[in-house]
Amino acid sequence: MYVCICNALKEKDVRTAIQNGADRIGHVFKAQGCKPDCAQCFNCMRDVINEEINNCAKTCAAE
Repeated sequence: MYVCICNALKEKDVRTAIQNGADRIGHVFKAQGCKPDCAQCFNCMRDVINEEINNCAKTCAAE
């Protein structure tokens, strides 16, 4: 699924950036070598960031 149409960023691209340390929208764009354009993706991207961070926290807590 595309998260950012303007930059053709897919959900897997966003998740990869987060797994590599991005924890903010700007960090995701920087990790992917692009910049936000229309900002329509921000809510969806925030949801993916929060989901990925929560998944990581659960995994780390279980270890």
